[in-house]
Amino acid sequence: MSNTIHLYPHLLEKFSNYSIEELIQLNNETVKGQGWGSTKAMFRTAIITAFSRKGIDLSRIITKEDGFTTVQAVPVRLEDNALIPLAY
Repeated sequence: MSNTIHLYPHLLEKFSNYSIEELIQLNNETVKGQGWGSTKAMFRTAIITAFSRKGIDLSRIITKEDGFTTVQAVPVRLEDNALIPLAY
């Protein structure tokens, strides 16, 4: 995939086959990693979307205030079908 326009749908399709535990591991490795630039943001957005599509509660890592949505870039764990942020 040389074109980032096609990367996001590709990632969504790929991540739809991941287990929740695999997505958690991937998220945690991604947020702890350095670099990547905008590609990392797209990659992480696809991970978050995959969690959402699996019905995971994201309310502990996503906030909406004054028309802005913020997603915390933190490692997470699953508790009662919700992602819980971990300090790192």
